[in-house]
Amino acid sequence: MHARALCHATENVESVKSAVQNTVGETDFEVTRTSGHHGNEILVIEAHLRGGKCGIELLDKLSPSDKDEVLDTLERRMDESCNLFLRVDKQRAFLGELTLAQNDDAVAIRMKVAAFPAKRETALRAIRDFLSAAEG
Repeated sequence: MHARALCHATENVESVKSAVQNTVGETDFEVTRTSGHHGNEILVIEAHLRGGKCGIELLDKLSPSDKDEVLDTLERRMDESCNLFLRVDKQRAFLGELTLAQNDDAVAIRMKVAAFPAKRETALRAIRDFLSAAEG
C-alpha cells in the first residue's frame, strides 16, 4: 500500500503525518519538499506498507455508506494492474475518523489487490465480495 498527503505551509507536518498514520497504521515516512504554483512550499508525505492486512483493515474501518460508495464506484477506482485507489479526508483522518474525501484535502491511497489470477476482474470480484460481506 502507498499513502500520500500534501502538507501546505499553513499546516503542521506532524499533524499531517498523524493523519496518514491514522489512515494506514504505524509506518515510516518519506518527506519530499516541493513548491506550489505560486512558489509556496509543499511537503509531500509518503508511506509505503507491505502486506495485505493493512488494506483490509483500512477498508474495514470505512462507514457502511463509504463502503457502498466504494462499491458503486469500484470500476473507476481500480486500474488494469489491480491497484485500488481511495482518497480519505485528511482532516477527519487526523481526528481518527476514516471517511472518503469530498475535496482535494486528502490522504491518497493506492493498494495492490491480491488476486489469483492477477487480473482486474478477479481483483474487482475480491473487493466486491469483501465489501458485501462486511455490510451484511
